[in-house]
Amino acid sequence: MQRFIFGLCLAVLLSVATSAVVPAGEHDHHHEHQSQQDTHKHQNWPTPPEAYANKISHHWGDEGAIVRGKTLYDAHCTACHGADGLGTTALAKTLPHPPADLNHHFHLHPGDGDAYLYWRVSEGGTVEPFKSAGSLMPAFKTLLSNDQIWDVLAYVCGAFHEGFE
Repeated sequence: MQRFIFGLCLAVLLSVATSAVVPAGEHDHHHEHQSQQDTHKHQNWPTPPEAYANKISHHWGDEGAIVRGKTLYDAHCTACHGADGLGTTALAKTLPHPPADLNHHFHLHPGDGDAYLYWRVSEGGTVEPFKSAGSLMPAFKTLLSNDQIWDVLAYVCGAFHEGFE
């Protein structure tokens, strides 16, 4: 049961993280499919708190990080985001704030948005403005190490985005 809750938490956190990161109108970029995630258009990205402002990943494109991230994603994210990253699983459809479609680019270049993504996965739906939006994504900072968070993000970038634009 604890593993299921952990998986649900990571999935919801990543869904909110990714949905909040995408600038308005970017959700259909590079993809012909439409999904429930089109409701996740945002005018801008909230600025991460000072404690997260300088977070930068050194895991982008690291094959080892991507492999480790896939294992973590499979265990903790698939329940909501699905193996395809679309966020359309049966569980996802029951959530008040649907998980993001992870197939949409979060940021264009390494370093662009790293702090935001790390903050979103770390804090999940426990902070504003995501809490008010009904996000049930857990704060993964209590479940994953710093490197594990970066590994999951590296996997999502590599698997669903095929790298950066």
